[in-house]
Amino acid sequence: MSRTSGYLSRIWNRQLLVFFFFLVLSSIFWVFTAGKEVREEEFDVDVNLVGVPNNVVITTEPPRKLSLKLKDEVFTLLNYKYRKNFRVTIDWNNVATPSGHVRLFTPNLIKPVLASLQSSTEVVSCRPDTIDFYYNYGQSKWVNVIFQGSVSADSSYHIIASELSPRRVQVYASKNVIDTITGAYIVPVALDNLTDTTIVNVEFQKVKGAKFDKSGATLTVYADRMVEKTVSVPVRGVNFPAGKTLRTFPAKVDVTFLVGTRQYKDINEESFTIVLNYEELLEDSDNRCPLRLKSLPVGVQHARIKPGEVEFIIEETGE
Repeated sequence: MSRTSGYLSRIWNRQLLVFFFFLVLSSIFWVFTAGKEVREEEFDVDVNLVGVPNNVVITTEPPRKLSLKLKDEVFTLLNYKYRKNFRVTIDWNNVATPSGHVRLFTPNLIKPVLASLQSSTEVVSCRPDTIDFYYNYGQSKWVNVIFQGSVSADSSYHIIASELSPRRVQVYASKNVIDTITGAYIVPVALDNLTDTTIVNVEFQKVKGAKFDKSGATLTVYADRMVEKTVSVPVRGVNFPAGKTLRTFPAKVDVTFLVGTRQYKDINEESFTIVLNYEELLEDSDNRCPLRLKSLPVGVQHARIKPGEVEFIIEETGE
């Protein structure tokens, strides 16, 4: 029995070795065939700007990378990918112009890279086809940060306030560009149905040839729940001559309004003013006068007076 099992084991081992031999052989053949296949591949080309003087401000940076698409056999492309580091250098002294605007054609810029490629490699494309960047020699001014967009609260809430930080930024640009800049406008935002304080970071809209000393600002919007409150406000007379005084019925009226919970305790009867003008009262023959609020505190909404009118008499005080 043992002799039979040993015989079978030798046969099995021999078949396994044959199987692995052909597996390795086919793998080598597949790799060789695949490696000879022609494909297209994109590569990054690093862009370095060197020799920039200390008094120069780059207001619009050149791209950090170019995209180079090459066509060749897979083996060649793999060699580029793992053994090549494509890089181009822009020397400030060779490109600086009096206008503060440099424009370079990519095919001219990447000539050193193309010279390092094998003769069989075909260049399919290079993006972008041109490189632009702007600079100046320190011209700047301060401008206000300007909001763009819309902010609204949920139906039962109220926007108390909103603010942008910083409120002012410094912008650098050449004189002909800087004279056209009136502010640092944020990218438009839309914040709807807010129910709490909301903080978002917003970027500035880019201005060609200009650079802000900040990339953006922080927008803070304060929202608060609206609740109803009623206070009793006295009716007062104004512009009454000496010896005359106003008496109304009732002497006080209720003012009902909506206010945020944060302001609830701060808004009271002293926050409202209801007055009746002497000269206007003389025109009321029925001794009844409608009421209106002289002013409305910040944050108060939908204020209404009850009753909406009062009876009055003008009394002689004998003074």
